[in-house]
Amino acid sequence: MKLEKCAYCGEITDMPFECNYCKDPFCSEHRLPEEHRCVKLTSIRASKFGQKKIIRDEGPNKPSLFKRIFRKFKD
Repeated sequence: MKLEKCAYCGEITDMPFECNYCKDPFCSEHRLPEEHRCVKLTSIRASKFGQKKIIRDEGPNKPSLFKRIFRKFKD
């Protein structure tokens, strides 16, 4: 049996959970990255999801969708 301290709260646990991101041992209460405020989770999410940027067509002065649709019927 392997006794380890939770890297978040310091509680000694006989069945530690290893975080997939930071590889530290945690108790059952703090096993999820969100529960122990994993420092690597933020950087991993930013690298996976933060790369895509939204490209706008006509800038901030673009007419609303409603106006664009009904402009076609006026002509």
